[in-house]
Amino acid sequence: MTTSQLECFISLAGTLNYMKTAEQLGLTQPAVSKQIQTLETELNCKLFNRTTRSVTLTKAGSAFLADANTIIDTFYHSKERISNYQERDLHSLKIGYMDPHTIYLISRILKPLFLSKPNVIPEFTQDQTDANLSRLSNNQLDLVVGIKDAKFKDSNIHFTKLYDEELYCILNKDHILAKDLKAHKKKTVTTKDLWGYRQIISVPPYLIRNLFSRRRYIVPVNEEADNAICTNATEAYGLLLANYGYALLAGYEILEHKDLVTFKWEESPHAPFGIYSKSAALKDKSSMEYAFIQIATTLV
Repeated sequence: MTTSQLECFISLAGTLNYMKTAEQLGLTQPAVSKQIQTLETELNCKLFNRTTRSVTLTKAGSAFLADANTIIDTFYHSKERISNYQERDLHSLKIGYMDPHTIYLISRILKPLFLSKPNVIPEFTQDQTDANLSRLSNNQLDLVVGIKDAKFKDSNIHFTKLYDEELYCILNKDHILAKDLKAHKKKTVTTKDLWGYRQIISVPPYLIRNLFSRRRYIVPVNEEADNAICTNATEAYGLLLANYGYALLAGYEILEHKDLVTFKWEESPHAPFGIYSKSAALKDKSSMEYAFIQIATTLV
């Protein structure tokens, strides 16, 4: 599959006229026909219905159009980006993270980094931690920010611990428990305090089946309550703002909001939070990864 084939297909899908497509692309009509025919042969399906009077997309052609546009857009975007890197000495820094709220922490690190290295261009990948660590191992990412994965082992990857993360109880200020804690001037909450209320449980998708099938919860769960399951903190905050229940979220996920209140959870477990990187990158003090991690250790 070539860009010439895709450009002919996309143009013809828009004009539904071989002559107009040939004019748009500066080709002859036979050349356009040849590109379409070879593309259909490669895909092993008919993309257009042709008669002496009309040209229409087939169902397969309509389905393929979105993919064709994506491929072409990605190609030219990548081509332009690589060209800019060469011409302007730009350097990418590919950062993986899991929960959207991690971006707030990453932005604090990037701000001083831009002052010392203005030619760096961040590229983000939001995915499950295990998937991002696989990308890091395969040189598709430079850094992965998040909670340490106890099961991950790779001698070429180093984890730089920034601090021990813990969980906090987040409540809508109108929640009955929030009002009770405020009335008693409490700044902390216990599992016993929480047990009778509905819980908003934020669990990454790749852990849901394992945790709930085996009843190995990260946090205490009262199964008799009408709990809600979310896959990230953003979804949890949606339910918190609707006053559905309480949520136990990590410190880096805490969102300051006028309708929410935060309490320290006394029985919270602790887990290392930090940055994964290639071990070799940390030995090069001129690398972007080294600079990013050094700034992070001073800020967090």
